[in-house]
Amino acid sequence: ICADGTTEPPAIILKGNAYQVNTHVLHHILGYSKKGWTDVEIGVEWIKDFDKCTKAEANRQDCLLIVDGHNSHYTHAFLEYAQKNCIHVLCYLAHTTHIYQGLDVVEFTVLKHCWTEERDRWESRKGEGITKANFITVYGCAHIQALTPDLIHTAFHKTSVWPFNCNVVTNDMMALSKETSCQSNLPNIPSTPI
Repeated sequence: ICADGTTEPPAIILKGNAYQVNTHVLHHILGYSKKGWTDVEIGVEWIKDFDKCTKAEANRQDCLLIVDGHNSHYTHAFLEYAQKNCIHVLCYLAHTTHIYQGLDVVEFTVLKHCWTEERDRWESRKGEGITKANFITVYGCAHIQALTPDLIHTAFHKTSVWPFNCNVVTNDMMALSKETSCQSNLPNIPSTPI
């Protein structure tokens, strides 16, 4: 998502060695990996696509890209491409995306709701579950409903990423978690064999 309220095409990564997709509801980047997660290669391809999609909007000025701490976001190849193309990469601190990342704070809750509605609608209309072949079609409808300009602006505002507001994130929000462990009583282990 972008601070101006727009979105870039989502990167969808499927688990497997190949894929076949027939219906495209939204423009997207499609990749695959053995585990279904991003990796170094996919990360580099993603930043190249990000650059292509944002270059005109940035009007040849430097661009700020804020990412979570996944290792595919700060590989040598990823950062080298970013540097050569005037993309400044800022990484959220570990364990803070629930405070700072607009997707975590605002968007994913709405997207989850829209996904549930679209999935249920698909299953009741088509009489079939979600598969790799139809996932993008169903997800695309939810994505378009959830990622609206107003909601994107709210996400940036609520996390104080843009416009910046240092008073939004309080010291209490950044404090260490309180210990919630409870004490247990285990049988005493004899010091010598019985």
